[in-house]
Amino acid sequence: MHMLRAQSSTTNPERGKCLSAVGAATVLGWLGGLGALGVSVSGRAMAEPPRVVEVVPDTADVGVDSALTEVRIRFDQEMSPGGRSICGGGPSALPVSGRLRWIDARTVVVPVSLKASTLYSFSINCPSARNFRGVNGESVVPYSVAFRTRGEGEAAAATLTPVETKPMVAALRSALLERYSHYDKLPADFEQRLERAAPELEAATTPAMFARRVRDVLRATRDGHVWIRVNDITLGVRDEYATPNADARRLAGILKNAGEFEGITTAKLADGIAYIAFDDWARRNGDWLAPAFGFLDGLDPATPLVVDVRLNGGGDEALARTIAARFVEERFVYSKSLIRNPDAEDGYDGPCERVVEPAGRRHAGPVAILIGPACVSSNESFILMMRKPGRRETFGETTGGSSGNPKPHELGSGVTLFLPSWRDLTGEGREIEGVGIEADHAVAWPGADATTDPVLEAAVAWLKEKSRVAPH
Repeated sequence: MHMLRAQSSTTNPERGKCLSAVGAATVLGWLGGLGALGVSVSGRAMAEPPRVVEVVPDTADVGVDSALTEVRIRFDQEMSPGGRSICGGGPSALPVSGRLRWIDARTVVVPVSLKASTLYSFSINCPSARNFRGVNGESVVPYSVAFRTRGEGEAAAATLTPVETKPMVAALRSALLERYSHYDKLPADFEQRLERAAPELEAATTPAMFARRVRDVLRATRDGHVWIRVNDITLGVRDEYATPNADARRLAGILKNAGEFEGITTAKLADGIAYIAFDDWARRNGDWLAPAFGFLDGLDPATPLVVDVRLNGGGDEALARTIAARFVEERFVYSKSLIRNPDAEDGYDGPCERVVEPAGRRHAGPVAILIGPACVSSNESFILMMRKPGRRETFGETTGGSSGNPKPHELGSGVTLFLPSWRDLTGEGREIEGVGIEADHAVAWPGADATTDPVLEAAVAWLKEKSRVAPH
């Protein structure tokens, strides 16, 4: 997933000033299922999943001694010693040098062989491997780690004292209560929680430790648009994300002669139907959208088309608009934003209108847009741009309902907190956060064991009806 930015700027004279907005971003970590949320599935009460409470060295630690021979992981409950999953690959993979061993019921030691001046990143459990389990049978909530070893002659990591951390705690409190756009959705006792956490925050001895403790406090927000940056490493606060209603491997088997580009897939389906998928709206080097424009320009404008964004977690809203501009018939307001401003009468400026208008060669045929719970942030904005009853309709499941336009807040000692600055609304003024966008045609996802893609099948059936394409 990506940490991305988008640009939007409009004004509304009826409600104060709508400033230029840079954001609509999302940081999404490992995708998890309902089990990670500790909720009931099919009527069965789920036990509380184990969580990592400490790793030595831990996330964002720098200046780690490369002579270290083991990484120690401690969990919050007793564990089953039979399984383990250390995920990650490539040059930053953790160099495990022997068998893992349990030193007590909650602590495992991983032998390693580290190099100097090297960034290591790995995950304890991940979507494809969840073998660390508690004695209750539940998989550990995935926990990502990134640390950097010290180079020759490099100084040890900076240290902190309470003289430095106390104003950092005050800055944290101020940012949350005055600048966080969803502050009113915090738990009712959040200020008391923050007060109770203050002594531990103030006792942090390094910027990385302070950042990790802030992350732990902010897990209560369950907000994918909240994160902390320290030592050039990002710490997200949300552990659980919805399982997508799409399977890339299953799609690869269905789509024949597909064109594979960076972040884009194109294909021709049966019965004259075309298909295009966008994995994200990331702003990459070069014109990475060129294959998409080339594909659309090569189609007859009346071609029935599937636009699949089920695996798209957001990115640059401006890029999404350049695609939607090929479909819309006229300029219209697709979203509105309320910008957090503690000095405004009701705490917000706006609503600020965000518009899309036609540009380029327009595709006039019927369009089926595939959506689902992994669609969040700028991708939800794209879905709002595209929808037009009777002409462009959505298939699948309700989207994730998460936006925010995150802005940085410096806490001190190199620790930066990113917080959502806006509340995202539909063009009609309905809030998206925590609600999402319902599909025009609800299609249940069968799960990992199915061999078909019912969402795509329903979309194709609708396109055949709309375009009256006779089957071969």
